[in-house]
Amino acid sequence: MGELVRLRRAVATAAAVVLLTFAGLLLAEPAQACACGGAVAPEGAELTVDREVAALAFDGSTEDIVMQLDMSTDVADAAVIMPTPAEPAVQLADASFFADLEAMAAPRVEYDYTWWPEGAAGAGDADAGAAPVGGVEVLDVVPLGPLEATVLSATDADGLTDWLREHEYVMSDPMADALSPYVSEGWYFVAIRMVAEEGTLAGEVQPVHLSFSSSSLIYPMRISAAAETDQHVTTYVIADGPVRHTDPTVTSTPGELLFAGPIAEGQRTSPTWDELAGAGDYLTVMAYEFDDPARQIISDFTFASAPDAADYQQVVTQTRMRMIAGFPAGPVLLVLGLVGLAAAYVGVRRRLPAGDGGARLGPSPHPVRARPEQQYSAPR
Repeated sequence: MGELVRLRRAVATAAAVVLLTFAGLLLAEPAQACACGGAVAPEGAELTVDREVAALAFDGSTEDIVMQLDMSTDVADAAVIMPTPAEPAVQLADASFFADLEAMAAPRVEYDYTWWPEGAAGAGDADAGAAPVGGVEVLDVVPLGPLEATVLSATDADGLTDWLREHEYVMSDPMADALSPYVSEGWYFVAIRMVAEEGTLAGEVQPVHLSFSSSSLIYPMRISAAAETDQHVTTYVIADGPVRHTDPTVTSTPGELLFAGPIAEGQRTSPTWDELAGAGDYLTVMAYEFDDPARQIISDFTFASAPDAADYQQVVTQTRMRMIAGFPAGPVLLVLGLVGLAAAYVGVRRRLPAGDGGARLGPSPHPVRARPEQQYSAPR
């Protein structure tokens, strides 16, 4: 019996694909991959992840992932599946955490001043612990206010598929294929159910914090190979120094470095900072875009220390207009200059002696004598 339990844990905990334990959600095309995992919505619903960011921290034995999504959908409930290499603890993160990160990584603004208006030259442009069913066991259910996280384990992918069908969930073939490597490697899966308190789920979803044991810093990406649309993701890696990618995905399809530099202590205002295991004092921010996920995404993101990497901050140049009395300085100075020239000319004219106004007004140097008038006499 103990042998069976150990085998179950080794292989079963690998397959923890969670897809909501709430019943009644029937999905026709339920599994829609996104960089964080699989996004699912009811039949006939439209669901798009418009913005996805993840903060990663690692202290050598524990990894933290704080994830936030910005969704467009016409439904009030949906779910996201997130694979993790070990059973995770799940909690809500403070909503202001990513505001801190965005402020840290914001571009430096430099100003280019112009004297002329735009256009002129110089202007810029189920219950946890339930009995296993079909080889699947619910390990934990964590209520998170408007969210609910469920962790499952399964003995194999087929058992997981059967369990999902019994609970009225359907997993698409591409999603099942993308999850197979995680199953065979013994990963867990967290299903995060999102329910709108009112209206739909459109907009930002409160960040979720996952914490789990790990031997290296990793961000799950292979599941996104099942996506049929462009994938966009931004990672904020919090470490003791700069990091670099060691995975084949970014080696073949590089991301864009947005920021790399020390974190000022005064910039850590969110309480989530205190919940990160061994959070370092250096931030590396990368943005990625995959327009052909099935071909480009071939591995998870993995990172290693890069002590020789230089700090980096984007620079944004903004054009500002120099103003005088609320008007663009260039035209104002031009008008004032013309007025000054006109005033100077008038002043010079007034200082000239009378009669010195020009040759046309002065006496001729060679006066013309009047010719004598010819006399005519009447004929006699």
